[in-house]
Amino acid sequence: LLDSSYAGLLTFTSLLFVFLIIYPLFPNFFREEKWTIGREAILTLIIIITIASANTLAGSFFWNIRLSVTNWVNMIFYTALVGIAPATVSILLNQARLLKKYRKEADQINLKIHSREAEADPETIAPVEVLDDAVQEKAMSPTQITIEAENEKDNLVIVATTFLAANSADNYVKVFFVENDQLKTCMLRTTLKKLEDNVSAFPQLVRCHRTAIVNMTFVENLTGTAQGYRLKVTRLSEEIPVSRNLNQVIKEKLAAIHP
Repeated sequence: LLDSSYAGLLTFTSLLFVFLIIYPLFPNFFREEKWTIGREAILTLIIIITIASANTLAGSFFWNIRLSVTNWVNMIFYTALVGIAPATVSILLNQARLLKKYRKEADQINLKIHSREAEADPETIAPVEVLDDAVQEKAMSPTQITIEAENEKDNLVIVATTFLAANSADNYVKVFFVENDQLKTCMLRTTLKKLEDNVSAFPQLVRCHRTAIVNMTFVENLTGTAQGYRLKVTRLSEEIPVSRNLNQVIKEKLAAIHP
């Protein structure tokens, strides 16, 4: 009973150390909007090592157990054996909580999007301008985007309202747009950061993820996952992920388009 009380006290003290000392030291790492299963696993490992270290030190101090790396590693192993089941349950429960949260928020946003579309004239929703020769001649048009390639020769010039999305792919960016009422793609050797600078004058074009920029006007639907939101964009078959730290930005942009 005494040993159990010591173990419980050491575990409680270790948890306090992690959440009162480690958490404040690395606030950016532990932010919920950046949380992933990988980070959850790292936190679990930190807790296990902290508990094992506390037990190793207590064993040396109270029971004269030799303080050594071998004993410390053995204690980490036994602590992990005891803690792996509750840690796994904790990770699964947290993922289920996040999934429920983001699905609920996505459903609320979708309700606004679809109710706004139902009230409006279908012809006025997410208009697409065809990029014809006449438009191309308007080189100084304020609605025109020039997406600069690295060599400055293969630039892509399109009308802002034809831009759907862009994804980074290694050293290239894949741009999705509409031309003559058809979905088109163009691979440019450039960076998403440079493309973001090119479209900075257009507030509806938003960097929603480290790998993607999306035209919020063409977002048809949101889905919620344990990792956050995913955007369904007109004409695109694959959904576009949203970084958790940009969830609020995306919600505000959609609210402005679908008040």
